[in-house]
Amino acid sequence: GYTTPLLGRHQAANATLAIAAAAELGLNVETIARGLAECPAPAMRLQLSKKNGVRWLNDAYNANADSVKAALETLASLEVKGKRYAVLGDMAELGDHAVSAHREAGEQAAVTLDGLIAVGDLAAITATAAIEAGLAKAEAVADVNEAASMLRDWLQSGDAVLLKASRAARLEQLEDLI
Repeated sequence: GYTTPLLGRHQAANATLAIAAAAELGLNVETIARGLAECPAPAMRLQLSKKNGVRWLNDAYNANADSVKAALETLASLEVKGKRYAVLGDMAELGDHAVSAHREAGEQAAVTLDGLIAVGDLAAITATAAIEAGLAKAEAVADVNEAASMLRDWLQSGDAVLLKASRAARLEQLEDLI
């Protein structure tokens, strides 16, 4: 069988395509299996770490509506003893779709999370959509420092946090600020 350390259901399709391409190029099963098993996770792309009993899922490299959904699904699939939180920053370069994409992210967050912190210029849209979809604990903040302050109050050992945004939000700083 084949395994990969990459997180997320969407990686199964990527792995399947890699297996097919490698087989077509004549690589043997052992070489293909080793390549998949040793595949490094790209920086800030569903990278899982743990600090002070909290699991961090850092996916702060880029964001669009589909990748936010995939990241939230990945967080939901993790075995978590405590609560699931997400810090969602603005998704950049969406043009006319920006408002609807941020509203959709809030609605999706309400399905899987115990709490949401939205960061940035469009944070209120995301947080409001989450609240309207039934999430009791959703806040909009202006920047990473405000998000860190709020997370310090929320987090307990056993919890998990997803960091998801476009690069401009610099959400990867949060883990070090807590």
